[in-house]
Amino acid sequence: MNSPEIPQALVDRIAQQCASDVPDSCALITGALKETYGAALQGILFYGSCSRGESMEDGIADVFVVVDSYRNAYARRFPAWLNACLPPNVLYREIPAGDAPVRLKLALISMADFSDGIRHGFHSYLWGRFAQPARILHARTRAVRREFHELMAQSVLTLLGTTLPTLQGKISDAETVWTNALSLSYSTEFRSEPDSKAGQLVRHNQAAYTALLDASLPALESILRREGENGYRCLAGAEAARRTHRQWRRRRRLGHFLWVLRLIKAALTFSNGVDYAAWKIGRHAGVEIEVTPRLRRYPLLFGWGVFLKLVKRGILR
Repeated sequence: MNSPEIPQALVDRIAQQCASDVPDSCALITGALKETYGAALQGILFYGSCSRGESMEDGIADVFVVVDSYRNAYARRFPAWLNACLPPNVLYREIPAGDAPVRLKLALISMADFSDGIRHGFHSYLWGRFAQPARILHARTRAVRREFHELMAQSVLTLLGTTLPTLQGKISDAETVWTNALSLSYSTEFRSEPDSKAGQLVRHNQAAYTALLDASLPALESILRREGENGYRCLAGAEAARRTHRQWRRRRRLGHFLWVLRLIKAALTFSNGVDYAAWKIGRHAGVEIEVTPRLRRYPLLFGWGVFLKLVKRGILR
């Protein structure tokens, strides 16, 4: 996709967000991951519910671990090969910390795949996530930190640029613009959160999302302009709106297919993955899933019935 020039104000805003305070236990996460990945480690990105203020004791911290290469990150070739085939690999880890460990879900990806997925990826798996405020827990060098800032800024422009035309001709506020954008991105994955989740995220941090939108305006001037004090008018026409809706339908089909592939891969790489999935669905949807010994031992054989039931009941959408 063609990318507009990134406004410096947007990069500066991203840099400010990335340097915001984080929970004290993030120092334990950083230290443990540095020890695990050593010279291969390029950076650690902290995002998700715990980065938005959810208790680290009650939740699971979400991080992306960015490495220079998969071969350098793994002792064995098979997980490195799986990671290269369909990045990232998702892993679960517990880090000792006093009375209760810090629980961690980490996604491991190479710097090349991370950059390519954000700059050129059709699917929103990466740029949909990192258009949202995140933190940098570690960057190997200043140059790597700057690249993370630019990639996150590109994520914002890509998400907004690919979703704004669906607001054809409307005057919207920043909350509507971002809720629409995140809702479209979330629709490309099977998720247990309610449909209202996108709006809740934006309202929880509305000032940050408004600032990101305002800083993006110079790059979006062909499709968006300020209208009054708090409004934004989408300049896209009917044909652009139809084309954009078609593209998001394709992203949804591709995303659901990739979600299933990642689920299969996670069964091979994600220890305690069934228990984690049951916990997460229960937390978001209020549905208790019985994890039997058979399901835990053979998730690829016996997990499909549970998955299809959840889809049929609308718990996974």
